[in-house]
Amino acid sequence: MTINLIILITQLFLVTSCEKGTIEPSSLSRKIEKKVIRIAKEKNIPSLELTITTEKDVLDFNYNHKEVKKQNIYGIGSATKYLSSVLIFKLIEDNKLNINDNVTDYVNLTRQITGMENLTVKNLLNHTSGLSDYTKNPDWMKSVMNNNAPKTFEEKVLLIEDMTKNSGSFSYSNTNYLFLQKTVETVTNKPYAVFFNEFYKNINLSNIKIGINENDLQSFLVQTKEASSDVSSWREYYGYDGGAYTDTKTLDNFLTKLYRDKSILKSSTISQMEEWTAMEPMTIPIGNGIISEYGYGIMKLMYNEQEYIGHFGSTLKYQSMVLYNPKKNISISIATNCSGRYFNSVFFQELIPAILNEL
Repeated sequence: MTINLIILITQLFLVTSCEKGTIEPSSLSRKIEKKVIRIAKEKNIPSLELTITTEKDVLDFNYNHKEVKKQNIYGIGSATKYLSSVLIFKLIEDNKLNINDNVTDYVNLTRQITGMENLTVKNLLNHTSGLSDYTKNPDWMKSVMNNNAPKTFEEKVLLIEDMTKNSGSFSYSNTNYLFLQKTVETVTNKPYAVFFNEFYKNINLSNIKIGINENDLQSFLVQTKEASSDVSSWREYYGYDGGAYTDTKTLDNFLTKLYRDKSILKSSTISQMEEWTAMEPMTIPIGNGIISEYGYGIMKLMYNEQEYIGHFGSTLKYQSMVLYNPKKNISISIATNCSGRYFNSVFFQELIPAILNEL
């Protein structure tokens, strides 16, 4: 996105405040909280929420700039893919879907995409379909900024190229999870958002939702440290690819249920999700660490010789990261209401490393 395409509503974040909800913090928790708040103040972050659970401690707090509305829910962008894949693997566990099923068994298009006839559910889950990303079509970006972004499956399909490319090789594409949500609709005979919300409500995670009313939420596109554009009115209309809203405490509960309690999926199913594919050439540097492998809706981050499993999320309005360290039994969930060139760097190269360096 170029700066001349954006009508900037300049707002300087010069005064900061912090609202805390820490539960009996240890010295480690205090140190992490202090570092995160310092970065938030120095880098003019509007709002941020962080929850970390270790075997000995829980850190749970939110930071909010005084001139920004208080946030109690955040868009988590592509971290939704993590939640969506768990839902899909539950359908697989229940023998309602098979990972090797052909996509065309569930997704019928009014226009032909050459090569789609060879794709399986597996190709969608691990981004090896070769389907182009509808959000990379320039018309999608223009439509978001003009407040007429495509809402329906049919509208989004029109933005996809008419043939797959390099099927079998990793190529991250939101279209994969667009097709997965259509697959779920076919299998369950329910609208994708209804089934998603019911699934998480039924496992006592009702604060995870797709299709909320965004009118009271505030978000910013941060291009420089000094100025941000208020993009609260923008609507991106994601689904299983990036449309979930929640809070970090609920994400932490999700990780607890999934990994500590094993109450959502069987251990064998989780192991199946961790069948890794090299993301080359699209690796993601996080400080001195790197995300270079993708499973089925999950990423692997190697940082300080420690393995973290989860997913990051990035939209035009939000950033998030949901991680679990199986060796140390540590879960980390963080969300903010800002994105853009400047803040992307702050988030991945300063905030996340500041946390992980202490763990």
